[in-house]
Amino acid sequence: MRLTRVDLEEFRCYRRTTLSVPDAGLRIFGRNASGKTSLLEAVYLMATMRSPRASLEREMINWESAVEYALPPYARVRADVMEEGEAREIEVVLAVDEGRPQGNAVRKRVKLDGRARRALDAVGTLKVVLFAPEDLSLVLGAPSVRRRYLDISISQIDHTYLQALSHYGRVLEQRNSLLKDLARRPRTGDASADEQLAFWDGEIITRGSYLVAARLRYLHEVERRATLEFDALARTDAELGLRYTGTISLPDAAIERVVTGTMGDAQALVSRAFEADLRRGREDELRRGITLVGPHRDDVRFLLGGRELSSYGSRGQQRLAVVATKLAELSEVMALAGERPVLLLDDVLSELDPVHQERLLTALGVAQCQLLITATDRALLDRPSLSRLPLMEARTGELLPVDDVPRRNEE
Repeated sequence: MRLTRVDLEEFRCYRRTTLSVPDAGLRIFGRNASGKTSLLEAVYLMATMRSPRASLEREMINWESAVEYALPPYARVRADVMEEGEAREIEVVLAVDEGRPQGNAVRKRVKLDGRARRALDAVGTLKVVLFAPEDLSLVLGAPSVRRRYLDISISQIDHTYLQALSHYGRVLEQRNSLLKDLARRPRTGDASADEQLAFWDGEIITRGSYLVAARLRYLHEVERRATLEFDALARTDAELGLRYTGTISLPDAAIERVVTGTMGDAQALVSRAFEADLRRGREDELRRGITLVGPHRDDVRFLLGGRELSSYGSRGQQRLAVVATKLAELSEVMALAGERPVLLLDDVLSELDPVHQERLLTALGVAQCQLLITATDRALLDRPSLSRLPLMEARTGELLPVDDVPRRNEE
């Protein structure tokens, strides 16, 4: 898979920019806030329909956008992609809906090969793996960060997962609304609560069991690969481990069957356990008015030598664990999707010492993926292993080939 062209219009600091992307990729350096990260963000948005860093989609729209025309602010990103010899086109338009509260609501319009599509349908057309300094939150952040990581990673290669995830979110909202309503009512001791919850129980079990089974199977392979990658990077006897911490009661023997059997059998096994847990926890859910069991409350633990990496690992070990996990993600995407994703490295080299910089670049070189790599310090990109990539400089709203960049002392 290769990007061949990226168009940015009113996206962050870019007013209008067109970038041709060579097969090997690009090296991009520049000062902070020069647009390096924004370019990678735009590519990531077209792959996943989400930003890796914006809490509000309004943040991605240039604040001066459409002001001269007295129109609502907007941003447009577009890419040409080559996938196994087939040309694809992805376009995402974000437009502020000024009729909504505070003018922060954004409407998203997506086109795939020139035709309007749901965002859900476009996810995974372009596949990417992103390495960024903020990835340390995978180890140190809240459980929601790790769930989001799993959801985005799996959704790019499993469209059924993405559909189940979308449906699960809607069902969970409806079920919680009903539980809150039931919690406010006086308890009569009859079966009315079970009757009212029966439909939503069935829906949440069906979608949720697929999510949990898919996560367990995916993480099983990622852990196996990450353990090897961490050993190669860190050269330590302490083994990296990734453990799925679920709210559904699944003993180790059941988990083993989930990860080694067929997907259909795995989902059925999780479904039975999920249903039993919902029934056991019915009174507690009715008392608290919220769904207490399911993939929306699960987590992933990072372990080093069997101990919690977040508490007992050094910052260097934590960062290498994240890098190893991302390398494992890359390998799993290639194995399951049968194609090479585009690699996005956002100023990651500055977070590693020279030895680990070279080990990471060597590992990435083996994958032979198209690479977009950025750094604030040009020297970090001036190395033989990256020499095949054309060099560019980012200057607020511009991307300039290095031959066109005036020397600093001549400005």
